[in-house]
Amino acid sequence: MLNIEGVYHDVHPKWSIGKGRGCDTLVYVSDGKVLYCVNNERLELEKGEVLYIPSSMERAWMSQPGKLHQKYTINFIWEEQPPENTLHIIKKDEMLRIKPRNAPYYKQRFANLFIQWLGKRSYFELMAKFLLSELFILIAQESTEHRASPSKERLVWNIQDYMLHNYRKNITIEELASLAEISPNYVTVLFKSVVGTTPIQYLHQIRINTALDLLKNTQMTVGDIAEYLGYCDQAYFNRIFKKWMGIAPSHVK
Repeated sequence: MLNIEGVYHDVHPKWSIGKGRGCDTLVYVSDGKVLYCVNNERLELEKGEVLYIPSSMERAWMSQPGKLHQKYTINFIWEEQPPENTLHIIKKDEMLRIKPRNAPYYKQRFANLFIQWLGKRSYFELMAKFLLSELFILIAQESTEHRASPSKERLVWNIQDYMLHNYRKNITIEELASLAEISPNYVTVLFKSVVGTTPIQYLHQIRINTALDLLKNTQMTVGDIAEYLGYCDQAYFNRIFKKWMGIAPSHVK
């Protein structure tokens, strides 16, 4: 259904791209803010946002003046129009912008796709296509499903915010239930209904995404990172990392 032409991870880029056309493009902003101009429409994408740009549209991007950003970019070509019965929300000639509820999971999938493409392991192209197809299906689901009530979303946003600021701690379901003033059983049901994953899975996603950044951008050892992220057992950390990223942390370059 699609052919991937390139996968990129820009970490605090110092350059910008002038206006022009290219492949179909899927962008995920993993940190900071970035300015896009698509068919003369100015867009300010922030952390956690996804943007789909069809090949038919002119585009340009630049960093926010005086600010840094990170983003994943996938350039690809549709072999045919996405099937109407599965991806009717995705149009070949229409831009789509979305801020998904479970941003850490999206970041993990983009990061895994980048690692597959960069590492060129056996069947990497097939795996990359699978991951990109999964991303489009997730986007289609979120764009068509009814969202939770505002009151429920606010509760979950508070829980997410707490976890994002305390992910190195040993966070328990009881602690989150107390924070939201609901029962421990309901906190898991509520969180999954809004985010699409359990609080414990969400915590692992945050930690593994952080681990990937530390492995790529610091000199910390795998043991140091495991301890820093609250994993007392390095072997357990290795298993969780490989489960989410498809490779062992020691193989990240």
